[in-house]
Amino acid sequence: MKQMSLSERLTYSTVLIRCKYSNGLSGTGTGFVVDLCYNKEKGTCIPVLITNNHVVEGSVNTVFEFCKADSEGNPIDTEQISFNYSGNEWIHHPDTDVDLRCLPLGNVLNDLRNRGINVFYIPLGTDLIPTQNQLSSLSAMEDVVMIGYPIGISDEYNHKPIIRRGITSSHPNKNYQGKRETLLDIASYPGSSGSPVFILNQGAYIEGGGVTLGNRLYLLGILYGGHEFKANGVLRFSMLPNIPTPVTNIPINLGIMIKSDRILEFEDMFKRIS
Repeated sequence: MKQMSLSERLTYSTVLIRCKYSNGLSGTGTGFVVDLCYNKEKGTCIPVLITNNHVVEGSVNTVFEFCKADSEGNPIDTEQISFNYSGNEWIHHPDTDVDLRCLPLGNVLNDLRNRGINVFYIPLGTDLIPTQNQLSSLSAMEDVVMIGYPIGISDEYNHKPIIRRGITSSHPNKNYQGKRETLLDIASYPGSSGSPVFILNQGAYIEGGGVTLGNRLYLLGILYGGHEFKANGVLRFSMLPNIPTPVTNIPINLGIMIKSDRILEFEDMFKRIS
């Protein structure tokens, strides 16, 4: 496989999710692949797809769109693999107040391989989730990158997600409004729900009051909602809808993400049942 930059590798970690709901409406969202329970000695892991509960809740026909791989495992960017999922293997986050769920991909991927279908993706590792010490070294205002599919938009020819930039609006080491969440100054629209949010620095970055040479990559969190300004002048919070609706609420480009360490609670669940 050809050498890729960090940012290019991240574009292969996300999956466009299309949903048909029981009420007949359709919507889109974002998911991303994470390897849980990685065992270095055995070379094993549990690949899962992470997204928000509200993206797939009530979906009667869920379609995932992956990049296709050739016989040698290289990506074929201009070809995609779309497949329907109607199984019941979704796992809710153990805290029902957390808008996350995951889908173990082992059976899905094995079924595709058995049918001669190869998909290409680059999973994220849990080692990208910042530790408490790493969070403590961050400043209140950090540059962030979000990768996903706002209102279902993608580069359809090359089957690539949309990359957006922003900054943290609350300190990532603190819990916004007392929850394990962070406020972001970033454009957030329907379809962005489930998008991974990263701190991505290539070449140099500021840390501890000085400039550090090199690259830095953290999986900071998962976008799930944002603040809106209602047409009648009322400010409110809303989970980002998956279904485009007439504009009566005006996004003010403040998104809210769930901190990435909540992904580790899925990992704890798998470890308990293994």
